[in-house]
Amino acid sequence: MEKLPVFFNRKMGVDVLETPSPRKPLEVVAHWIERYPVSIFDFPPATVNDFYLAHQAEHVDGVIELRIPNGMDTCRQDVVDSLYWTTGSMIAASKHALKHQISVSPTSGFHHAGYDFSWGFCTFNGLLIATRKMLIEDGVGQVGILDFDQHQGDGSEDIIRRLGLERQVVHVTGKSHYTRERQAFFKELPALLSSFSECDVVLYQAGADQHIDDPLGGFLNDDELRVRDRMVFEFFAQSEIPLAWNLAGGYQVFEVDGIRSIQKVLDIHNATLEECWRAYGSGSAARGAGQEHGGL
Repeated sequence: MEKLPVFFNRKMGVDVLETPSPRKPLEVVAHWIERYPVSIFDFPPATVNDFYLAHQAEHVDGVIELRIPNGMDTCRQDVVDSLYWTTGSMIAASKHALKHQISVSPTSGFHHAGYDFSWGFCTFNGLLIATRKMLIEDGVGQVGILDFDQHQGDGSEDIIRRLGLERQVVHVTGKSHYTRERQAFFKELPALLSSFSECDVVLYQAGADQHIDDPLGGFLNDDELRVRDRMVFEFFAQSEIPLAWNLAGGYQVFEVDGIRSIQKVLDIHNATLEECWRAYGSGSAARGAGQEHGGL
């Protein structure tokens, strides 16, 4: 593989004062295209019908029509507009991984979005929307969701339960399925990864908020986050199980000359990309991936 496929369009990003996550795709990808072997692929936005695949129609319509607050607890049109593109990125990356083994969606804001609720900076659940798209359209029998965001994927759990997807989705998230303590986490990790062995494709949330200095949680240092990602990527590369990963959380924000900086979060996401390249870069998983587009 010559470059890692990244599914990005500038319409994914939006400025929200309360959290860096909605703008993060813009900053992460700007960093990556200058320093790393990535190919940027454009993609179609998600549709309202896609949102309906994982969410109550009344809830979706209320958010889109600005009658119900989004996951940022606002009723802003620009936030809603970005949701078609973040979810579209996750869908496109997931479907790409099915054919080409590995892909990247530089997105956040999914796993707290439940069937009929939005909170925690999450409005619509791109993980479950992409999952249902693959189950319905691509002949996939079982999808895995490996959620290494620091926080519990309660929205994902809610959708899986409400839609009766327990047999079709292997879902692993903090609080419910693994210990958020360093030594226990790494002791449990091999078994967690093995639980995905029968999946046709896995979606991996490589959260930066598992960092010990993150203001909203965390228990791993820089080196340990690298080990986490290395173990994940090596397992799925060696198992030849298709993998699409995204950014998930990360909230270390600093003021630099009066300007908000998320450089520490970017450093963590950069390290994840480096470990992905380490595992996949020498192979041919993404060769012939398709036409590169101008999503920038």
